[in-house]
Amino acid sequence: MHLLPASIVPTLLPFAPLFTAPTWRHVQVLVTGTLLAQGPRTVAAALRVMGLAHESRFERDHRVLSRGRWSEVQGSQILLGLLMVLLPPGWPTLVVDETLERRKGARVTAKGMHRDAARSSNSRVVTCLDLQWVCMALIVALP
Repeated sequence: MHLLPASIVPTLLPFAPLFTAPTWRHVQVLVTGTLLAQGPRTVAAALRVMGLAHESRFERDHRVLSRGRWSEVQGSQILLGLLMVLLPPGWPTLVVDETLERRKGARVTAKGMHRDAARSSNSRVVTCLDLQWVCMALIVALP
């Protein structure tokens, strides 16, 4: 069993409750492999670095991302909390941005009519059928 290095376990342990025990084992392999991989950070690259390129049933590791029943929202809340705690006071600046992604098709879920700020003006409102993403970024001024 490939586990995370002891030095990184306390940092990532808050994410463990998001996953079932078997899935958490796969997440640990993927996180370790992603940190060690050079070039594109794909699931296959992470498995290759961990020496699992020829492992049978490698699709289990792909399913962590494609079919896993974990909440990305809860994961992002944990990550934001960790970032806010780890950085010195006064460093982080939180920025919020709304982005529209134009998607078509019957299988695209959660799409709706949104105001397009880029094409709208004070006198004319432009709406479009799309997905609206709200992105939060933590901006850190480097010394």
